[in-house]
Amino acid sequence: MTRSRRPARFSFLPGVLGLVILFAQSGCATSSGDSAHAAPTKPALDVCALATEEEVGAVLGKPTKGRRDDSALPGLTQCTYVNAAAKGRIVFIALLPFEVSQHTKPGTLPVAGVGDVALYDEASIGGHLYVRKGSVNFAVNYAFDPLAPGIPDQHSSQIRDHLETLARAIVSRL
Repeated sequence: MTRSRRPARFSFLPGVLGLVILFAQSGCATSSGDSAHAAPTKPALDVCALATEEEVGAVLGKPTKGRRDDSALPGLTQCTYVNAAAKGRIVFIALLPFEVSQHTKPGTLPVAGVGDVALYDEASIGGHLYVRKGSVNFAVNYAFDPLAPGIPDQHSSQIRDHLETLARAIVSRL
Protein backbone atom coordinates (compact mmCIF):
# COMPACT_ATOMS: atom_id res chain seq x y z
CA MET A 1 0.00 0.00 0.00
CA THR A 2 1.49 3.28 -1.04
CA ARG A 3 0.80 6.60 0.60
CA SER A 4 0.53 9.72 -1.37
CA ARG A 5 2.59 12.55 0.02
CA ARG A 6 1.43 16.11 -0.01
CA PRO A 7 3.87 18.80 -0.91
CA ALA A 8 5.42 20.31 2.22
CA ARG A 9 4.84 23.88 1.04
CA PHE A 10 2.76 25.01 4.01
CA SER A 11 3.89 22.60 6.72
CA PHE A 12 5.84 25.40 8.43
CA LEU A 13 2.76 27.63 8.90
CA PRO A 14 1.57 26.18 12.24
CA GLY A 15 5.02 26.76 13.75
CA VAL A 16 5.28 30.31 12.42
CA LEU A 17 1.76 31.10 13.58
CA GLY A 18 2.60 29.79 17.05
CA LEU A 19 5.65 32.07 17.26
CA VAL A 20 3.61 35.09 16.16
CA ILE A 21 1.04 34.39 18.86
CA LEU A 22 3.78 33.93 21.46
CA PHE A 23 5.34 37.30 20.56
CA ALA A 24 1.95 39.01 20.60
CA GLN A 25 1.13 37.68 24.06
CA SER A 26 4.50 38.42 25.61
CA GLY A 27 5.01 41.85 24.06
CA CYS A 28 8.11 43.14 22.38
CA ALA A 29 11.39 42.86 24.25
CA THR A 30 13.47 45.95 24.78
CA SER A 31 17.22 46.14 24.52
CA SER A 32 17.52 47.76 27.96
CA GLY A 33 18.65 44.61 29.74
CA ASP A 34 18.29 40.96 30.37
CA SER A 35 14.68 39.89 30.84
CA ALA A 36 15.80 37.40 33.51
CA HIS A 37 16.53 40.36 35.78
CA ALA A 38 13.24 42.18 35.16
CA ALA A 39 11.24 43.27 38.18
CA PRO A 40 8.51 40.83 39.15
CA THR A 41 4.99 41.86 38.23
CA LYS A 42 2.56 42.77 40.98
CA PRO A 43 -0.11 40.20 41.71
CA ALA A 44 -3.50 41.21 40.39
CA LEU A 45 -5.72 43.01 42.88
CA ASP A 46 -9.02 41.45 43.88
CA VAL A 47 -11.42 44.18 42.85
CA CYS A 48 -14.09 42.97 45.30
CA ALA A 49 -11.64 43.27 48.20
CA LEU A 50 -10.97 46.97 47.58
CA ALA A 51 -14.01 48.08 49.59
CA THR A 52 -15.99 46.53 52.41
CA GLU A 53 -19.65 45.71 52.05
CA GLU A 54 -20.40 48.26 54.77
CA GLU A 55 -18.59 51.02 52.85
CA VAL A 56 -20.50 50.26 49.67
CA GLY A 57 -23.70 49.90 51.69
CA ALA A 58 -23.25 53.49 52.88
CA VAL A 59 -23.50 54.60 49.25
CA LEU A 60 -26.51 52.39 48.53
CA GLY A 61 -28.19 53.08 51.86
CA LYS A 62 -28.19 49.40 52.88
CA PRO A 63 -25.62 46.64 53.48
CA THR A 64 -24.88 44.73 50.31
CA LYS A 65 -22.90 41.88 48.74
CA GLY A 66 -20.42 42.25 45.89
CA ARG A 67 -20.07 40.05 42.83
CA ARG A 68 -16.97 39.95 40.65
CA ASP A 69 -17.60 40.47 36.94
CA ASP A 70 -14.77 39.80 34.54
CA SER A 71 -15.49 41.99 31.60
CA ALA A 72 -14.93 41.20 27.97
CA LEU A 73 -12.67 44.26 27.81
CA PRO A 74 -9.00 43.35 28.28
CA GLY A 75 -7.66 44.44 31.64
CA LEU A 76 -11.00 45.57 33.03
CA THR A 77 -12.41 43.76 36.04
CA GLN A 78 -15.20 45.08 38.17
CA CYS A 79 -17.19 44.27 41.25
CA THR A 80 -20.91 44.93 41.12
CA TYR A 81 -22.87 45.72 44.26
CA VAL A 82 -26.64 45.64 44.31
CA ASN A 83 -29.16 45.46 47.10
CA ALA A 84 -32.56 43.83 46.88
CA ALA A 85 -33.92 46.34 49.41
CA ALA A 86 -32.59 49.25 47.34
CA LYS A 87 -33.88 48.16 43.95
CA GLY A 88 -32.75 50.35 41.15
CA ARG A 89 -29.43 51.30 42.77
CA ILE A 90 -26.07 49.85 41.86
CA VAL A 91 -22.40 50.51 42.63
CA PHE A 92 -19.54 49.34 40.40
CA ILE A 93 -15.89 49.35 41.40
CA ALA A 94 -13.65 48.70 38.41
CA LEU A 95 -9.92 48.30 37.91
CA LEU A 96 -9.09 50.26 34.79
CA PRO A 97 -6.69 49.15 32.05
CA PHE A 98 -5.62 52.75 31.38
CA GLU A 99 -4.01 55.53 33.39
CA VAL A 100 -6.34 58.10 34.88
CA SER A 101 -5.23 61.58 33.86
CA GLN A 102 -6.74 64.94 33.02
CA HIS A 103 -7.30 63.58 29.51
CA THR A 104 -9.27 60.52 30.65
CA LYS A 105 -12.61 62.06 29.81
CA PRO A 106 -13.34 65.64 28.79
CA GLY A 107 -15.72 67.45 31.11
CA THR A 108 -14.61 65.73 34.32
CA LEU A 109 -13.93 67.77 37.42
CA PRO A 110 -10.71 67.37 39.45
CA VAL A 111 -11.18 66.13 43.01
CA ALA A 112 -8.61 67.06 45.64
CA GLY A 113 -7.49 64.71 48.40
CA VAL A 114 -8.32 61.40 46.70
CA GLY A 115 -5.31 59.46 45.40
CA ASP A 116 -2.72 61.00 43.08
CA VAL A 117 -5.34 62.01 40.51
CA ALA A 118 -9.12 61.93 40.87
CA LEU A 119 -11.74 63.09 38.39
CA TYR A 120 -15.50 63.25 38.92
CA ASP A 121 -18.00 62.85 36.12
CA GLU A 122 -21.58 63.72 36.96
CA ALA A 123 -24.05 61.50 35.17
CA SER A 124 -27.76 62.08 34.76
CA ILE A 125 -28.47 58.90 36.72
CA GLY A 126 -25.53 58.80 39.15
CA GLY A 127 -21.86 59.61 39.03
CA HIS A 128 -18.40 58.29 38.19
CA LEU A 129 -15.17 58.89 40.07
CA TYR A 130 -11.93 57.94 38.29
CA VAL A 131 -8.88 57.59 40.56
CA ARG A 132 -5.18 56.89 40.17
CA LYS A 133 -3.08 55.96 43.20
CA GLY A 134 0.46 54.94 42.28
CA SER A 135 0.16 52.40 39.50
CA VAL A 136 -3.43 51.45 40.35
CA ASN A 137 -6.24 53.03 38.34
CA PHE A 138 -9.84 52.44 39.34
CA ALA A 139 -13.34 53.84 38.99
CA VAL A 140 -16.15 54.00 41.50
CA ASN A 141 -19.53 54.33 39.82
CA TYR A 142 -23.01 54.82 41.22
CA ALA A 143 -26.13 54.52 39.12
CA PHE A 144 -29.82 54.48 39.87
CA ASP A 145 -32.97 53.87 37.92
CA PRO A 146 -35.03 57.07 38.16
CA LEU A 147 -38.19 55.12 37.30
CA ALA A 148 -37.78 52.50 40.02
CA PRO A 149 -40.26 52.89 42.87
CA GLY A 150 -38.82 54.01 46.19
CA ILE A 151 -35.68 55.67 44.84
CA PRO A 152 -35.36 58.93 46.73
CA ASP A 153 -34.10 61.99 44.93
CA GLN A 154 -30.42 62.45 45.57
CA HIS A 155 -28.66 65.67 44.86
CA SER A 156 -25.55 65.25 42.73
CA SER A 157 -23.39 66.64 45.56
CA GLN A 158 -24.60 63.81 47.84
CA ILE A 159 -23.67 61.22 45.23
CA ARG A 160 -20.26 62.82 44.76
CA ASP A 161 -19.65 62.93 48.53
CA HIS A 162 -20.53 59.24 48.86
CA LEU A 163 -18.23 58.26 45.99
CA GLU A 164 -15.36 60.37 47.35
CA THR A 165 -15.70 58.74 50.78
CA LEU A 166 -15.70 55.28 49.21
CA ALA A 167 -12.69 56.12 46.99
CA ARG A 168 -10.72 57.46 49.99
CA ALA A 169 -11.33 54.18 51.81
CA ILE A 170 -10.07 52.24 48.78
CA VAL A 171 -7.00 54.48 48.40
CA SER A 172 -6.12 53.95 52.08
CA ARG A 173 -5.71 50.22 51.35
CA LEU A 174 -3.50 50.57 48.28
